[in-house]
Amino acid sequence: MKHLNLKRALALLMACMMLFSVGCSSSSSDTTPPAAAPADNSVSVPAAEPEAPKEESIRVITYFAGSDTWAPTWKEVIAEYMEEHPNITIIDESMPTSGTTDVIRPKMNADITANTPADCALYFNGTDAEPLYKSGLYVTWDEILNDDPEWRDQFLPAALEAGKTNGEISNLPYIGSFEGLIYNQAIFDEYDLEYPTSWENIIKACEVISADGKYIPLTNSLLRVTALFDCILLAQVGPEKRNTYLDPSWAQGVDRIKELYDAGAFPKDAATLALADVRAMFAEGKGAMMFDGSWVLASVEDNPDMRMIPCPILEGGTGEEGAVIADYASGWYLSKAAYERSSATLDFVKFMCSPETLARFIEVGGYSAMQLETSENTKPVNVSAAEMMAAATRMVSPVNQSMNREVYNSLSENIILVCETGKTSEELIDESRKMLEEIEALEE
Repeated sequence: MKHLNLKRALALLMACMMLFSVGCSSSSSDTTPPAAAPADNSVSVPAAEPEAPKEESIRVITYFAGSDTWAPTWKEVIAEYMEEHPNITIIDESMPTSGTTDVIRPKMNADITANTPADCALYFNGTDAEPLYKSGLYVTWDEILNDDPEWRDQFLPAALEAGKTNGEISNLPYIGSFEGLIYNQAIFDEYDLEYPTSWENIIKACEVISADGKYIPLTNSLLRVTALFDCILLAQVGPEKRNTYLDPSWAQGVDRIKELYDAGAFPKDAATLALADVRAMFAEGKGAMMFDGSWVLASVEDNPDMRMIPCPILEGGTGEEGAVIADYASGWYLSKAAYERSSATLDFVKFMCSPETLARFIEVGGYSAMQLETSENTKPVNVSAAEMMAAATRMVSPVNQSMNREVYNSLSENIILVCETGKTSEELIDESRKMLEEIEALEE
């Protein structure tokens, strides 16, 4: 009897447990078994709503202004950036840098003096970089690049080298430039002339074409002789003597320009024509040749007869085969104040210094500081320019990037006196050298 009562008690207990289980499961409309509790018995907290991006203004200075070749692209790019980043406002203080409208240098120097640097700037390197570097207002890029090796490795090593000041990367080179002789094959073919691959061919073309009067042999100004003098001087004296400012051998380069002048090479009023005027003449097909830089290729690329080559080595000189005038003359600077304030300005510079963005500027002109894929639709003149650069064994910076600007301007503006008066090239170089010595003495 006692045994029977125990069985009944156990049966009753089991029934109660079953009823309890059904009651618990029926309290929820979800029949999915409950998840196991965390091992540490922690309580789940709903994720917080992400904070809205902080609104910030970035003050930027570049030379993409006025009639600059890249100005339209720059406007498009920063407008798109602000549309994609509605919390960022780009304050564009870009200023022109060509000829008499060069106001970016005074602006940058004034900001440094006032201790109010732009958050970032696309500005010149070389001697122009020294005031920015010495001010201590801008970061050096070495550590930032090393912290982001994937980004760093997209730059060409030679480009980063060009951005160094006193052994540190003070700026990130962006658009490189190069100079050479651009010529119109169709005009040479019309006169059955050999292409200007030798100095003799150049002089003969000048004589033949000027005698006919239908075209201008060499559409260069003698008011601004930068590319003309750069290319001829390098081809005449070679890199070492070219980099020894106002070496006596420079007179030979001036004499070569006089030789061109005597052969009827230049347009009428070459001593007063602005660069924009002679470039327009060449782009319109009025000239056979022009010494100029990569920045003008966009204006002539639609003409399938245009080609670009280095100035041929001159017989009797000490020029070096494969040396070309080329440089990364500017780069991106980042102020310490902006870098320490937030990541916004660095993010913007990284956007600008990306292959995708830079490619848009290179489509207009220039030589990329980053690794870019070439397009199958590249125009013939750009193909020839790329071949010139691919064959280059040495890149030499333009004279006006590192030589005292006042002395250089005086020298270039007075080459016309050697062409038109009795002044000798030796006298001009000697006067320029004395001017440089006087300036350096005052600076000591």
